Amino acid sequence: MMTKILLVDDDPTILQLLKLFLENEGYQVLTAESGSAGLEVAAKQLPDLAILDVIMPVMDGFETCRRLRELGVQSILVMSHRHDERSVVKALELGADDYLRKPFEVPVLLAKIRTLLRRNGRQVPGESFVYNDGQLLIDLNRRRVEVRGKPVQLTPTEFRLLSTLLQNVGRVVPHEELIREVWGIEGSASLASLKVYIHYLRRKIEDRPREPYYLLAEWGIGYRFREPRPVSQVTG
Repeated sequence: MMTKILLVDDDPTILQLLKLFLENEGYQVLTAESGSAGLEVAAKQLPDLAILDVIMPVMDGFETCRRLRELGVQSILVMSHRHDERSVVKALELGADDYLRKPFEVPVLLAKIRTLLRRNGRQVPGESFVYNDGQLLIDLNRRRVEVRGKPVQLTPTEFRLLSTLLQNVGRVVPHEELIREVWGIEGSASLASLKVYIHYLRRKIEDRPREPYYLLAEWGIGYRFREPRPVSQVTG
């Protein structure tokens, strides 16, 4: 099933351009030219991600964002010409996962979309990522983790953390970046929370959690997923 993205903007030109860009990337795109119309579409089709403008008549993007979250839309990206901190904070408090300032470059938009989809375990078109060294198997698309052939059950937070580290295999991911990617920029997680979840993961995938092989700490900086064994990344 194709990943569905809902675009909500009162400017039909912007809608059409973004629709073409996103469809070219392999997404199924739904559009609406008002907040109320966007809510109707979301209620019927429940998109994986909603992207909406702040400045719209009748129902602005802030109220639309709040109602989309109530409908169960898991990922919401707000965009606007407003660059003030107050607008950003308001959008995040009402349920947005990220805020994109207009004008923006398309690669930046695509990167934010991929990040939000991965965070919630959604499919990113054309992307498959499997790690298998004969002992540990991680299939991000299928949300499957096995240790020596035996399934390992991870919580959503544990899976997002493992996914983020694996997608940056070999690179030290700073604490702040991990917290942002796993809990979102509006999340209240702390360094202590991150350490607790690293501990949980190590207990589930490491043979010796106190002497970890895969999840390594760079003290005072962050964590990295070790890359001494073959990693298969396929992009089709």
